Amino acid sequence: MVNSRQKGNRGEQQVISLLGRLTEERWEQTPGSGSGKVKGDLRVPGKHNLFCIEVKFYKDSGFNSKVYTSKTNNLYKWWSKLCKQSQEMKQEPLLIFRENYGKFFAVTVRKPKNTLRYMHIAWLGAYIMIAEHWLEKEEIVFTNGDYDCKPWEPSSDWELADS
Repeated sequence: MVNSRQKGNRGEQQVISLLGRLTEERWEQTPGSGSGKVKGDLRVPGKHNLFCIEVKFYKDSGFNSKVYTSKTNNLYKWWSKLCKQSQEMKQEPLLIFRENYGKFFAVTVRKPKNTLRYMHIAWLGAYIMIAEHWLEKEEIVFTNGDYDCKPWEPSSDWELADS
């Protein structure tokens, strides 16, 4: 039997490796991911991250014709939830997913400029392409300066009031 947490962790580690190889950033799993305050699975530590990155590694992604007919479709559910979470974090949504034995796909709101190898699902506002191809062809900036947002920690105002 497959442990879903181990499988998810393995998928996140594979994406960290992919991002590390194809970007000039050092990646890590987001501390406290899923704890309520923190959204997204991956981040560049010590920097202001522009993307709320969610990683999914499932047997069935729902990246098929059912995306048009079923709101129980995994891709639809993942993307809808991520868009809400990224708004809360004031970041741009980036979903990276794969099915068993398949390639990783990237789902973004950004229309690719340097490739025509993508699909656009207008009603989701999503562009989908092979993640490695997207990272190689597009000029993606993942961070904006050295400000590190840590919503899982108390704010400095709270610390001052407490002392």
